[in-house]
Amino acid sequence: MSGYVGNLSPEQEQQLGLIKSKIAEIDDPVVEKEIQQLDDSMTLRFLRARKWNLKDSFDMLYEALKFRATFQDVGVEGITESMVVNELKSGKSYFHGVDKGGRPVCIVKTSRHDSYNRDLNESMRYCVYVMENGKSMLKDGIETCTLIFDMSDFSSKNMDYPLVKFMVELFQKFYPESLQKCLILNAPWIFMGIWHIIKHWLDPNTASKVSFVKTKQLADYIPKDQLESSYGGTSTFKYTYEGKEAK
Repeated sequence: MSGYVGNLSPEQEQQLGLIKSKIAEIDDPVVEKEIQQLDDSMTLRFLRARKWNLKDSFDMLYEALKFRATFQDVGVEGITESMVVNELKSGKSYFHGVDKGGRPVCIVKTSRHDSYNRDLNESMRYCVYVMENGKSMLKDGIETCTLIFDMSDFSSKNMDYPLVKFMVELFQKFYPESLQKCLILNAPWIFMGIWHIIKHWLDPNTASKVSFVKTKQLADYIPKDQLESSYGGTSTFKYTYEGKEAK
């Protein structure tokens, strides 16, 4: 597919060269470390997200670099397990398996999030922590992840508008071109009114990646041996937390 490392048109190569020149001109110690870690694959995400417009792509990338360097005064790479331990213990999300395209799958159990009893800053840190983990799991040639939002047993206390808005911002502003598909699983009627609010926060590209599915439809996207038995698969995986990463 054009627009990715190893498959760029002459015009895309030119835009990549131009944005890299602009990045090299940045004189800002706050983002110096982030710039050193920036590669072509990541830079191209921002060019694609802004349809190869140089100014828009550069502005978006610069904001993302600043976010990475300064998030909650520690930066995204400064988030440690101990800073999100309550979220990890809850088992509200975890990575397991890959979809039919070999992309990592992140499962979110919405019923395990209590918006009435949570530290919003920790929940936001956890979202970034999960995004960074997903990024580290990408293999060569894989650029995106698939999300399953399991809405089973969802109730009003599980809905967290500030946190959802932050998650949308992460995908659309700071981690562009990272989402392959968002599968909203077994959504109850109560969620449909909420969805009408959320969808107005999504740009058309993000909205096009959202599908409402039932359990039996998951196998259309994910091989059965990569799905837990509760989702109609054959995997015996169970999430546990023992003071370290998910098992």
